[in-house]
Amino acid sequence: MHALMTSPATPRSLLEEALAQRSRCHLTLPKIIGGLKELDCDIVEASDRGLLLECLDKAAPGPHWTGLPVTGFFRVMQRREALLEEQFYTFETRIQTGTAGSGGLLRVRLNEPATLVFGQRRKSLRLEPELDRLRSVFLWRYDRETGFNRDTPALRSSDFQNGLVRLVNLSAGGLCLSLRAALARERALPTTRGDRLVLHLELREPRASTATDFLLVAKVSHFALDRVSQNLSLGLEFLAEGVIDPKTGKMRWLPVANNAIARLVDILYLWHLDRHRERLA
Repeated sequence: MHALMTSPATPRSLLEEALAQRSRCHLTLPKIIGGLKELDCDIVEASDRGLLLECLDKAAPGPHWTGLPVTGFFRVMQRREALLEEQFYTFETRIQTGTAGSGGLLRVRLNEPATLVFGQRRKSLRLEPELDRLRSVFLWRYDRETGFNRDTPALRSSDFQNGLVRLVNLSAGGLCLSLRAALARERALPTTRGDRLVLHLELREPRASTATDFLLVAKVSHFALDRVSQNLSLGLEFLAEGVIDPKTGKMRWLPVANNAIARLVDILYLWHLDRHRERLA
C-alpha cells in the first residue's frame, strides 16, 4: 500500500511533530469490529506509554480490542531546503487498550511504533503529473437539466499545453487546477461550491492494466483568487464516472465509491513510485 522507505527520523520525533501540528491519524482495523473498519483520530499523546488517539465514535471497545494489529497513517509538514513539503507516514502496531467515554469519545492507546514507513496510502496519493503524461484534458460546464455540450468545452488540452491552466495535483478522488487570471475571466468557470462540471481525462500510462481514459462528473469543492495575480485556484471532487452500458449502448453515470476511482489509484501509484525512484537515484 505504500513505497517501502523507512524514515531516517525517529518515530517518536515524527509523532511528536504530528501532535504539535494537530495532524489527524487514520487507523485501519484488521477486520470490521462493531461496524468499524477505519477510525479518524486526534493524536493526544506520543510517549513511552505509547500512542494515545481520540475520536468521536459510538464504538463499544473492550478487552477484545487488546492486542489487535492495526495500521496507522498520518501527515506532517517538514522543511526540505527552502520549501515546506507534505510528508506521509504509515506504521504497524497493536492496540494496548480501547475505552469509550462520555459523548461518544473513543480513546485508543497503541504500542509505540518501532518504525515509520515513508509514503502515502494508494487512495490518498496526490501529485502533479508531468505534462507529457496528459494525453488530453477537457472540461465542460454541466447543467442538471440539459447536461453538457461536447462542442463547447470550457477548458481544453491546448490550455494546459500553453501554460494557461496548470493541473496542480491529481488524486483518485479529485483534482486542483490553477487558471491564469485572463483565462479565468474569459471562460467564467463555476466558482460556487457544489456546482457541477464534466471532465474528460486521458492519461499516458502504458503499464496500466485497464483503460486510461476517464469521463467524470465533478463538483466544485473549493475556489480561491490570488490577491496579487488574480489567478484562480479551483478544487474539484469526483462524483460519478461515465461508462457505456454494453446492452443498451447508452452512457451510465456510476457514483464514485469510497471517494476514489480504482483505475486512477493504480496509475497514480505507478507515478508515485517513479518519482521516488528518481529522488533516490
